[in-house]
Amino acid sequence: KQWYQRRVRGIDSFWKLDLRNFELGFKLTHIDATDSEITDVGSRYLRNAINLQHVSLAGCRFITDTTLPNLLSSAEAGSLLSLNLSRTNITLEAVEILAELTSLRRLNLTDCRFLVQHRELAREVLSTELKPCKVII
Repeated sequence: KQWYQRRVRGIDSFWKLDLRNFELGFKLTHIDATDSEITDVGSRYLRNAINLQHVSLAGCRFITDTTLPNLLSSAEAGSLLSLNLSRTNITLEAVEILAELTSLRRLNLTDCRFLVQHRELAREVLSTELKPCKVII
């Protein structure tokens, strides 16, 4: 097997990635899809990317709570360190899933419009569950 490390910046669709690479052990470690059109449906391909370390979906207006289970495989593998979901459409219900991402060291949830009213509760829960993680809400 060849081992890959790729940093994908500004992609507007996971459809542009050769998804066969995910099945072959492609070691994608960074995704910066800030302000792109990635959707919950497209994010399902993240399930196979177990080596992700840094993911930014900031400003992706089609990202909701449904995306989060797709990141669990990277977190379970202990690789996911940084997650930026600022300006997405996640809700307070996502906090339960985010609390499972125990490998995180940095989590950014600023300006999530459906989380604004519950900011303090989300901060309290995540700070308790993700002790070494810097949570920004």
